[in-house]
Amino acid sequence: MKNILKKAMVIAACGSAALAVSSPASAALYTYQQTNGDILTIDDTALSGSLKGSNIDVTFTSAAFAGFTGGASPTGSFNLDSLDGTRTVGGTAYSDNPSHQQVLKFIPKSNGDTKVNLWSWWGNPIVAGDYITTVGTYTPPSTSSGGTPVPAPGMLGLLSLALIGLGFAGRRRKTVTKGNKLALA
Repeated sequence: MKNILKKAMVIAACGSAALAVSSPASAALYTYQQTNGDILTIDDTALSGSLKGSNIDVTFTSAAFAGFTGGASPTGSFNLDSLDGTRTVGGTAYSDNPSHQQVLKFIPKSNGDTKVNLWSWWGNPIVAGDYITTVGTYTPPSTSSGGTPVPAPGMLGLLSLALIGLGFAGRRRKTVTKGNKLALA
């Protein structure tokens, strides 16, 4: 019993030390309200985003969003892996034309504005080109670390080891108990 108690204490101490030292990874959902009322979101963990408004309703993915830093004045150009949804032109909704490369660009302007260019062609045959808006307001992620806390992978590993250790300790205890019963019989 003392050995089991010692093992449990060592496992608990290791877990506590890891909690004290580890810092959680950070994931963020960046939200931008455009000056025309559209809402642009980018999730740097799911590597996805959306642009929704009265004339557009699209979702997209890009592996490059892993490097998105967000902020009130974002910059960068992101090749899109997928673009799904519609853009309304003259009262008619059109899908994107996949024969054209699709890119989401943040373009800082000298007056302090940041333009957002969803670079794509719309319709087949093509009836419209790029969809351009301007960032109005930025809603920062909910924590001061710049993102939503997620468990650090190292901590999940330590928790798994602790559970395995406790499982073996319980198994050993049952084996010893069975052996004692056999000795008594």
